[in-house]
Amino acid sequence: MSYTEREQSVSAGHPLELYRFSLGGEQWLFTSADHEVAYGADLYQPGFIKRSGFTKGGDTRKSTIEIEVAASNPVALLFRTGWLATTMILTIYRHHHEDADFSVLWKGRVTGCKWAGSVATLTSDSVFTLFRRAGLRRVYQIGCPHVLFGAACGLNAAAWAVGSSAATVVGNQVVVAGASAYGSGYFTGGMLRAGNEYRMITAHSGDVVVLVDVVAGLAAGAAVTLWPGCPRNLSVCGSRFGNVVNFGGLPYLPSKNPFSGDALV
Repeated sequence: MSYTEREQSVSAGHPLELYRFSLGGEQWLFTSADHEVAYGADLYQPGFIKRSGFTKGGDTRKSTIEIEVAASNPVALLFRTGWLATTMILTIYRHHHEDADFSVLWKGRVTGCKWAGSVATLTSDSVFTLFRRAGLRRVYQIGCPHVLFGAACGLNAAAWAVGSSAATVVGNQVVVAGASAYGSGYFTGGMLRAGNEYRMITAHSGDVVVLVDVVAGLAAGAAVTLWPGCPRNLSVCGSRFGNVVNFGGLPYLPSKNPFSGDALV
């Protein structure tokens, strides 16, 4: 029997589902079956996992599902800090035990997690919700709109990476050996990498950098990599990076608006 025939059958179907959670280059694979299931080169592990239903309507952007897992599930534990470095993508495949076909039942982004006793509930929005975002557009502004080390900026991130080690770690504050040599504020707005984890640096003074969130498992002696930040003004673009030729702001834009009347003051 085909996949469609088993789906429509009253008694011939033996459905099971595969759940793939992807975050950057990492992935976690689970199945609702009571045994390991191979799909392609991947092996999905059995465990407690179930989902709510969802409706396929005219507006797929409104579709949302909830997935229940054990509170100790490694995917749920990633949300304990309340912040992920990038978007987690969930793909659900549906399959029948005697059939070779796999069908994509759901694809979306995981938007949050909540706990109740021994159960954690993950929420996923349809991937079509991404289409609701406003498109990027260039605006007139004094500061540079380019992403530091991005294509428009033109700087090579590898050339500005600073390798060091964490001397002391207290929550989201890390003492980085040698950071003071670059002057306070040099790394403010930049990034810190520890292993495969990235965190934005919100403040830098001496050897101390303050991260937007803690890095789980980061301890004294661990290797870290820092990148400087950029306040997006012409002065720092020239003095720190020597990259004025790619500055995307309009530093000489008049501060007085002739349409609001303040140009007459």
